[in-house]
This record gives sequence, C-alpha cells and structure tokens, in this order.
Amino acid sequence: MYCCLILLRKEPRMSQDIVDKAKDKTVTITVNQDNHEVAKEKISYEEVVALYLSDGRAGSTEYLIKYSHGHSNNVSGTFAPGNYVVVKDGMRFRVSGTGES
Repeated sequence: MYCCLILLRKEPRMSQDIVDKAKDKTVTITVNQDNHEVAKEKISYEEVVALYLSDGRAGSTEYLIKYSHGHSNNVSGTFAPGNYVVVKDGMRFRVSGTGES
C-alpha cells in the first residue's frame, strides 16, 4: 500500500492586526469638498495648499485656510504659512486664494 502526502503551500497573509494598524495610521480629511487620506499626526499649511492645488484648483500667491472639526483642544481656526495642526478623521479644511497668480 502506498501513501501519498501532499503539502500545500500557503501564501503568506497579512494578519488582520497588521492591516488594522496600517489603517490606523491614516485619517480622511476634506479639503474644499474633496477627501484625502493623510498621515494621522499633523499636517502643515503647505501640505494643505498642495492638496488643494492637486485637485485642479487655480494657483494664487497667498491662501487663507480655515479648518473645523478638529481635536477638542483645537476644534477650529485659521492656518498661517509655516504652521501645522494635528489632524483628526473627518477634519475639514477650506482653502481660498487671496492674491493674484
């Protein structure tokens, strides 16, 4: 009598825990009605402007950025060049050009 042993090789799979941790590192923010996934830490004025321009918006020499739905210690406010704000899932940014391009 012959016995046959078949070994099936399983492809390595990412554990759900690893997938969940990777997802926990990003949040979805809204910049002028468009959603963007960003790192779950902080975002700079310049990064928000870059997201605004990446959506095909017209360039300007200066921008006014208002944000809302932020963390409880900084729920809303305005943004100045060189500054950053800690982001939160669902946070909203409103960018408008204030100068000529």
